[in-house]
Amino acid sequence: MDPALIYLVAGIISATIILVLALSSRPRTGTSSSKPIKLEGEESVVEEKGGVVGSEPLLTVDWDEIARLRIQSLKGLVSGYGCSDFRFRPVFPSGVLPSGFEGTWECCLLGQGGWGSTYLCRKGNVKAVFKTPRGFESIIEGRGEPPTVHTKTLEKVRNEANTISKLDHPNIIKLLGYSEKTPLLIYEYADYGTLYWQLSKGWEPSQKDIPLIGIQLGDALRYIHSRGLIHGDIKPGNVFIKDGVIKLGDFSSITKLLSTISYSRIPGTIGFRAPEQVYPDIMKKAKEEGLENRIDVYQLANTLLYMLTGESIDGEEAIDRKHVEEKLSEIPNKELRETLAKALDPDLAKRPSSEELTKALYRIYKKMA
Repeated sequence: MDPALIYLVAGIISATIILVLALSSRPRTGTSSSKPIKLEGEESVVEEKGGVVGSEPLLTVDWDEIARLRIQSLKGLVSGYGCSDFRFRPVFPSGVLPSGFEGTWECCLLGQGGWGSTYLCRKGNVKAVFKTPRGFESIIEGRGEPPTVHTKTLEKVRNEANTISKLDHPNIIKLLGYSEKTPLLIYEYADYGTLYWQLSKGWEPSQKDIPLIGIQLGDALRYIHSRGLIHGDIKPGNVFIKDGVIKLGDFSSITKLLSTISYSRIPGTIGFRAPEQVYPDIMKKAKEEGLENRIDVYQLANTLLYMLTGESIDGEEAIDRKHVEEKLSEIPNKELRETLAKALDPDLAKRPSSEELTKALYRIYKKMA
């Protein structure tokens, strides 16, 4: 046979084989590949494919939409949060506060909590919230010298404040600065107060507000958990609202440090504690299995339960599943009830991660649209 003809036939056969292999490797009709979606403040998050539970297909989680929901404002909020008697005029010389915060401020007392005193302060058109431990009010009010603080304790406060000040997420209250010389923190001002303040003033969240608030808080938790941080004290009083958007504040890591030098030490928040914050054996298991951040998941679910029913389930009660089921039975939405039940499970391995909880709440939110 002519050598040229042999080469031609061989070439046709090779091309045919390559074409068949290429066609067989293509995805079948109806399938889709995972697409990485870049979110603010993280490396990457992979979009979840739709799955099936029983006969009902799961909604695909649209992380781009979750990013938009981060800044969606709540409606019908009660206005009027703040104070008006700006009678304190502290003067901060250079070196005591960060650049831009030195000088004379006008302040009024917003309130006093378990460990500290909170002031709304203004300088020109700038408003900020100043927080200091109980017993250190003279830093703002100017009545005598504040107590001295051990150098090592103050250094720990500064280090923790430095870590928190670097967090950048739309659903986390921004720590604007802190003093190098005294226990004083400066936060952005939440003009609609806290979730607790809103509820106590008669604000009634709509059916869709509950999962929206959960999505905003859940995504904030996903963000801090990805950085190895834990909030540790999520409750309506630590959930702030600025421009109608939910923001998480008062991380337990720094408030615990400040409470050690406060004249009023109230540990934890009974009513919103996770089981592992009550029972040492569960906490030991959490540490061994690397599931300490599930504390936040429990507390977030507890906060949503409180909004829905006016009651919470303290970690001490969580092991009584009959008691838990009775309280959860008050939630009319079946899917939301089941989602919160999982997040309130004392078994850490059965409790979802903050990302998983955010996805579940997103699906509930979409079905309510």
